[in-house]
Amino acid sequence: MTYKDYFVVEVKSKGKILRVKNGSVYLPFGNEYSILLKNLNSRKASIKIHIDDQDVLDYSSLILEPNSSTEIEGFLSGTVARSKFKFIQKTKEIQDYRGDKIDDGMIRVEFAFEKSKPERRQIITERHDHHYHHYDYYPWWPQWTGDKIGSLDGSSGDSSGGLNSATYTSSMEANVKASNNAGEGEIRACFSNVQMDSLGVESLGQPLDDEGITVKGSDCHQSFRYGSVGELDQAQVIIINLKGYADFGGQVEQPVTVKTRLVCSSCGKKSRSSFTFCPACGTRLE
Repeated sequence: MTYKDYFVVEVKSKGKILRVKNGSVYLPFGNEYSILLKNLNSRKASIKIHIDDQDVLDYSSLILEPNSSTEIEGFLSGTVARSKFKFIQKTKEIQDYRGDKIDDGMIRVEFAFEKSKPERRQIITERHDHHYHHYDYYPWWPQWTGDKIGSLDGSSGDSSGGLNSATYTSSMEANVKASNNAGEGEIRACFSNVQMDSLGVESLGQPLDDEGITVKGSDCHQSFRYGSVGELDQAQVIIINLKGYADFGGQVEQPVTVKTRLVCSSCGKKSRSSFTFCPACGTRLE
């Protein structure tokens, strides 16, 4: 499970949740998968998803209600997902045709929660009648009009109770800036794959064995509807890498799920898929 600030991202294959180990999940090349999202917050969440640096939601955002979950099965076209996610190996032919991207094999989920709405407060003063003198208010007591709400930055709003246009525009610009900068500071280590041929021209080398990309798979018919969300807090990012080879170098034959048990080749003890070494004899688990 990948959990961050009351938000969960899971990768599923064949209906089972895959185990996340060191930020990666392992599934065989050719398998289809889906992305499970859970909003554990009491506020709405606005979500953007990129796979291999490709916008999955057709340049829209997904709204997830508080304390709810949803599963994204494939690439959206408008409000309908028609093709499932399919993980394939990146061959030399594929690399030469489409190029080599640093985000290949990466699922990037950006989420931001709706800001809490300011509470409307009201001041009630006691009414006094004394010697036929009537006091409706005290001149020195600050009066509450009840028809304005101050904006979050301290400026006043319009008479309808909403934020004024200047404040709204400024907040939106700040929100967009925060969203664009959400991925800063996250650097994915990689080795240069650029080589020089005999003529001194740059060319792409052979892709690594565990490198894969996500393409359009079999048909699906998952539909969504339009909704609305208020002003958003600063965006956060969760990244999961897809790998077709395990850490020990062997190609993945079966998806590594949260319930997968590894069998030690030396003593036969079964261990969780998150274990690297056998807890009984110390043999590296494969």
